[in-house]
Amino acid sequence: MNITRRDAIRKTVCFSSAVIAGNLLSRAGAQPGALRTKPGGLHLLAVGDFGSANKEQVDVADRMSAYAKDLNAPLAAVLALGDNFYGKFKMERFQSGFEDMYPKKTLDCNFYACLGNHDYEHVGKEKPQLTKADWQLRYAAENPQSRWKLPAKWYVEELKDATGPLVRMIILDGNPTLTEEEHLSQKQFLETELARRTTAPWTWMVNHFPMFTSSSKRKDNQKLIAQWGPHLKKHRISHFIAGHDHSLQHLEVKDYDTSFIISGGGGRHLDEVVETDRGFTRSQLGFNHIHVDRQAVTTRFIDEKGNILHTFKRDTAGKVTIG
Repeated sequence: MNITRRDAIRKTVCFSSAVIAGNLLSRAGAQPGALRTKPGGLHLLAVGDFGSANKEQVDVADRMSAYAKDLNAPLAAVLALGDNFYGKFKMERFQSGFEDMYPKKTLDCNFYACLGNHDYEHVGKEKPQLTKADWQLRYAAENPQSRWKLPAKWYVEELKDATGPLVRMIILDGNPTLTEEEHLSQKQFLETELARRTTAPWTWMVNHFPMFTSSSKRKDNQKLIAQWGPHLKKHRISHFIAGHDHSLQHLEVKDYDTSFIISGGGGRHLDEVVETDRGFTRSQLGFNHIHVDRQAVTTRFIDEKGNILHTFKRDTAGKVTIG
């Protein structure tokens, strides 16, 4: 039977047995109160493309708060995956669109941010050279007590448990608008950081733009594949976490010992997804819960109603299991 392009565009795509041995199914529909996680380790959330200032952002933010409360465990961090503020911008939006939207009472941890393409839009008429990215960097610098952490356009953050470093997060800027000087500076930073020895069992790369995608309107990012792909392979980066595509995706790509996560369901209009044999994709609002310990990283995809759409675990040997 022939399958048309229209037939291929779907709201949900599940792993094929060719991708993950055993053809295990995701635990869809589970509620956060039913979660059972091992004691110890660190809990993180991840959300991208969230700065819409609309009902959809509120719905996802409220669910993140409720989910965090139901975990009955402290959060170590939230990954803010770019496009943090859409549309017109004033500094007052940090109060309404961040501090109040993601209240400290329920999300009491640092938000480690990266910059998306919409964050590079210019702001105001008085100083047209300034972008929303400039203001976000300034807010982090001038408000060190805030949970908003953006010390530079690219930086590294190492999270520790009681026994020492657990995960090294290399947070990058994949925007094509970077100057040649910035590209070179980031390249040198990345090479230096990857050459640095760490006792953390996990290294992640985090930025706004995915390398691989099953979006119906975008293709794999060949520039990032050329720039960063060799580093992923050489240094066995376990997870590459991004946003940009307004969907939720978990892809396992041939020749890469890396799990690729797209968490772009923070509140913006959704993108359709295309059928793929590389993994799970869904055109859905939502976020991720990531639990990391010294044996494995478990990642859950949660929608704005609290349903767990997909779960996968990656151990230190690189084995990926679903459910």
